[in-house]
Amino acid sequence: MSSQLFSAVAPFLTIIIPSVFISPSVLAEKITYAELKRGDVITVNLDQLLPTQSVLAYDKEFSNLGRYAENLKFMYDDLCQVNGAKGIKKWTEDSLPTDMNSYQCIDKPGKHIDDLSTVIVGPEKGVLYLTNNHHILSTFWDMPNGGTSVPVVLKVEYNLLDSGDDFWPEMLNDKEVWLYDSKGKKIKSKDLPEYLGSKQLKHDKYLSLVYFLKGISYETSKPKNEIPFLELYWSQVLRKQMKISEYDLNIPDEYAMALTEAATVMVDLKSDAIIGKSNKTAKEMGQLSQVNTKALEALLTDSKSKWHYAMAYRLAKKEKTTPKSLLNDKKELPEESAKENDKAAPEEKEIKK
Repeated sequence: MSSQLFSAVAPFLTIIIPSVFISPSVLAEKITYAELKRGDVITVNLDQLLPTQSVLAYDKEFSNLGRYAENLKFMYDDLCQVNGAKGIKKWTEDSLPTDMNSYQCIDKPGKHIDDLSTVIVGPEKGVLYLTNNHHILSTFWDMPNGGTSVPVVLKVEYNLLDSGDDFWPEMLNDKEVWLYDSKGKKIKSKDLPEYLGSKQLKHDKYLSLVYFLKGISYETSKPKNEIPFLELYWSQVLRKQMKISEYDLNIPDEYAMALTEAATVMVDLKSDAIIGKSNKTAKEMGQLSQVNTKALEALLTDSKSKWHYAMAYRLAKKEKTTPKSLLNDKKELPEESAKENDKAAPEEKEIKK
């Protein structure tokens, strides 16, 4: 997989996020929160957004970061798409994701309103809760040259300013918040992270499996009819049906086996089985009648698949964060074992024979 991709990713991990001057023209606009209404389009920086879930599929973010390592055009293309501007038209080596004026999208930001991330205002002035796109915006937060000051264009879903104690019950009733942690345990709204990014949102490994299996064991409906938290509900099923701890996800072959088991679990469920806490059946949640083996094979063998990008980034990250002493110890371990064997007492060697 990936000696070439690995070498492309490794230097990407060493870049230091610089302190960048933000052009006033792309700073968060002065917002009168009380006047915001459903459908309004606003521009804010990432650090003004509060998450409505406490987990991420880290490998979904790693896949994005791996793509960006190979070609920064992918990063600017994602920025344009997320900001409702279709895609990237022009960027240079001097462009920065923190400065929307430094690159040019195909369309004007905010034009494609259905592509925008959505927020809910309230219950206090200055508070914006992000209700979708946690993964891609966390990618922008975590990526080199990204961070807290990346500006994003958003659509207001509801304004619940001054809703007081009714805010969280209403959020729960409307399925706008996911109150489970990375171990599948229920949490309270006060336990939600204070900002985006992988330092706050924790890794749900089952959610990573579900992310890769779209089109293999399930399909999602069109955005307008999409079921809230669909992938998270599927992760609840996998958590009960398999043990991800039995696999070392840093070993590609073992990760592939985990994906195969997860896909089989999903398609083997009865079509009328209720998925997690969704109150919807497997069929309603996009379950396929059988594993799409061709799509699974392509995921695992295509060097340009989202899984290969994620694995390359994951392995590069692991190598970078593993102390050299430990790596050297592992390399020397077989040799040391041989030396110990040579030192064994003659009677011990005789017994071994």
